[in-house]
Amino acid sequence: MSIKNNITREMYKYSCVEKEKIFTADADYFVALKTSDLWLDDNNLFIEVTLSNIQKAYLKISLYDEDIFSINFFQKQLNKNRYFDKTFLKFNKLKIDYENNSEKILITLKNKTKIEIIKKQFCLKIIDKQGNIKTQTSLRAGWDHLEGFASPPLGFKEANNDFFPFVSFQLDSEELIYGLGEKFNNFVKNGTQSVIYNVDNAATSNGDLAYAGVPLVYSTNNWGMLINTGHKTEWEIGSPITETLSVLSHEQNLEMVFFVGDSIKELISKYTFLTGRIKGVPDDAYGIWINRLYYHNKEELFTEIKNAKKFNYPVDVFTLDPKWLKNRFTKTCNFEFNDEAFGEIETLFKEVKKQNSKLCFWINPYLQIDNSETWKEVFENNYYTKKKDGSIAHIWCGLNFYQETATAVDLTNPKAVIWWKNKIKNLLKKGLGFIKPDYGDSIDADALLWNGEIGKDFRNSYIELYIKYSYEAMEEVFGKSKAFVLSRPGYIGTQQYPGKWAGDSATSFNELKMQLWSGLSNSLCGTVMWGTDIGGFSTLEHMNHIDLYARWSQFGMMTPFSRYHGFGAREPWYYGERDLNISKKFAVQKRKLIPFYKMCEYEAIKTGVPILRPLVLEYQDDFIARKIDDQYLLGQEIMVAPILSDKKYNRQVYFPKGKWININNKQIFEGNRIYDVACPIDEMLIFIKDGSVVPMFKNDELNLSDLNHQQIKLLKFGEPTKKNIIFMVGEKNHNIDLKKLDDKTYEIEVM
Repeated sequence: MSIKNNITREMYKYSCVEKEKIFTADADYFVALKTSDLWLDDNNLFIEVTLSNIQKAYLKISLYDEDIFSINFFQKQLNKNRYFDKTFLKFNKLKIDYENNSEKILITLKNKTKIEIIKKQFCLKIIDKQGNIKTQTSLRAGWDHLEGFASPPLGFKEANNDFFPFVSFQLDSEELIYGLGEKFNNFVKNGTQSVIYNVDNAATSNGDLAYAGVPLVYSTNNWGMLINTGHKTEWEIGSPITETLSVLSHEQNLEMVFFVGDSIKELISKYTFLTGRIKGVPDDAYGIWINRLYYHNKEELFTEIKNAKKFNYPVDVFTLDPKWLKNRFTKTCNFEFNDEAFGEIETLFKEVKKQNSKLCFWINPYLQIDNSETWKEVFENNYYTKKKDGSIAHIWCGLNFYQETATAVDLTNPKAVIWWKNKIKNLLKKGLGFIKPDYGDSIDADALLWNGEIGKDFRNSYIELYIKYSYEAMEEVFGKSKAFVLSRPGYIGTQQYPGKWAGDSATSFNELKMQLWSGLSNSLCGTVMWGTDIGGFSTLEHMNHIDLYARWSQFGMMTPFSRYHGFGAREPWYYGERDLNISKKFAVQKRKLIPFYKMCEYEAIKTGVPILRPLVLEYQDDFIARKIDDQYLLGQEIMVAPILSDKKYNRQVYFPKGKWININNKQIFEGNRIYDVACPIDEMLIFIKDGSVVPMFKNDELNLSDLNHQQIKLLKFGEPTKKNIIFMVGEKNHNIDLKKLDDKTYEIEVM
């Protein structure tokens, strides 16, 4: 194996994250066998358990609103300043009432769900109000080296003198598991082994390595679990043991946060209730974005602005990647504007604005170590990350570049945060429209941060801080609901800061499908504004898919966020007349649908439920819909079935219950059936459900900076099932009573 001269194998293994088996014959396991004591303290129920090595460990159970509860498993005393304790800071613990007898401990939640702990043969159960077991820890008999279990229910793994807590849950024969945030593998997670330790995967988005994994799962048995930690977690879901879900944490304790309800959709609402929901999305974030690696100078940028005008193609935002910076020779962001290439900065912003567009700047939290005034200020004020010995902690870029000429801003240092946010705010005040937070997922393993955390344990948490402070900088300039950060990395809670693209994909239909899978999984975290690099980021020369650009354009224009980006030109006018016309058709349609997206956004603000949804979210009782991973919903009203293969002009589409109408030819399809549906290259399979009302702009020509006076029409198919729809475009609120529709205020188009 070829490794760079400044990288050891141990260092590389930190960067290139690999999943290790939880249960092996090479480690020792200390398994919870029985309970031995319990007591109440400050609205926490503590339960002592005896392990197979005769030592004691403890469960700390706490109840919160919305029937959310946490079970924290530990042996050593819990850290008082643990970072992810912040998850519960704004919530009050509820009083715990419990029953205790010789056989079990029983806790009943407000919604009548029960937590049951069997004493003599330790077993944790979650039981619904009808008495059905939602889940329980595994008791399946197995092997001697695992204390007689196939997957031990609860305990510690000892390996290399470290102790790692784990838990295993029994999977029912028909139970399906979803989640883990952004992952470029199967949407249904049964049969998956995964690690949540986010990383720059070096444009290899075709497996488990991902930018925005989240230690969160949901079950079709209507329970969900978040491992509330910033440390690495390892997951085995129906693999290698087919009937168990096991998770191991690299933190000394295992804090499991459970969500229970009647549907996965309800569980998402509870997860976002706990970890945050969006406040709103600026209108033009729903527009059409164009990006390229790179626009080297103002001339290149304005060539494409002029081309957009020439071809009458709507572009709302152009993004400048690193070339907007000067004196940059590492993968860092010094915030020094490249006036030699782009001229005076405020003049640039004004000239772009005259073209009815805005600019977005690429940023990251890394700093170049050089002789600049920026580095001098950072160094003198200790705003950078250090190692234990006081030396500079460095950063990774991709899997195999360890940059000894760069470091990261210490975002746990309040003074460093103020300094860094001011750098962003200064750009915004001069006229910048948006920022694109990239990287941030590879701080030095040996870093000792200002708050006392170690880099290897804070890698995921650093991402959360990075996106949080990027968003706050925008919000402090533009105001509530006006901020949008186009982020690549993500973690627990970052769904509340709208803006997420799926990272660096390759130009193939395979990766287009995996991008869809990642979007479906990411949506279950409550991610609202999600999209891809339309056309693919990095070019695979051996792939020659003649329909890829057209089909990816169609898909990309039917996601909440729409942006062309790649290594080289991805602007539609460079792909021939056919693909340009297809792209333009769907770009116009995307912008006209902004009122519909704003309607879905209103629901997301109130409930935390995403715009882009897998079919299981609305049709969980449908055993076919549960497994569909190549179709998706936008809200409840629209279903999309993208073409995911080359030279394919029809596909099978599954229709859930109800009636659905094809927007292309008005053909109606009955639900609970599969149809083979034609799809010429200039069409996309988009269906509206019976009972839906879809608000949209009437006109094709739109200025997204001024939507207050745009006419809105309503697409209506069947008798409306909702009482009303609510959305805001521009500064105008719309609250439409669907039971009293007339054409005096809104034009109505009956499908």
